[in-house]
Amino acid sequence: MSSKTIGLVFAGISLVACSSSNNSDKGPGADLKCSSGKNAFDTYGAAAFVKVNESIFANVDAEITANGATNLGSAFQQAGTGNLPATKDDAGTFAGKLAAFLVFAYGGPTSIQYTDGMTYVGNDQDMVTAHTGLKITADQYTYFISNIVVPALGSNGVGSDDITNCFAPVVTGAEFEDSIVGQ
Repeated sequence: MSSKTIGLVFAGISLVACSSSNNSDKGPGADLKCSSGKNAFDTYGAAAFVKVNESIFANVDAEITANGATNLGSAFQQAGTGNLPATKDDAGTFAGKLAAFLVFAYGGPTSIQYTDGMTYVGNDQDMVTAHTGLKITADQYTYFISNIVVPALGSNGVGSDDITNCFAPVVTGAEFEDSIVGQ
């Protein structure tokens, strides 16, 4: 079995992604084709996933500053509190886990060394466990996707066709949404 290593420097910080070439370790969006004819990870690359992840968290911070828990609920504000098992991770760990999940979900490697120097695994994250007790509503989830994630993608160069056809199916599918909403 061969392995693939992707390394890059983003904002002076190294991101290294490693995985086996075993196709059984493919994320749910690995077969979705962007306008390039390739999956999202192969189309946009690791640096773009880091930038989008950072934009997601910047958008969440702006939303919470402007509106508190009104639109997103209190899930993000609970990160690092440990009040629930789903909130034990501090913001940095949460960001690393989200980045690893997104990279894997969209066709990238199963694990990454994120900008904090820690290695996170994307293919072993249980969405139900990660959201249990947060009581995220369908409206909050839809708001998050529409007003946080889509703008993060768009502001980092992902076109509307790719957002619709290459990114959205993974996070808007009923099974995936059900693993987050109402937990």
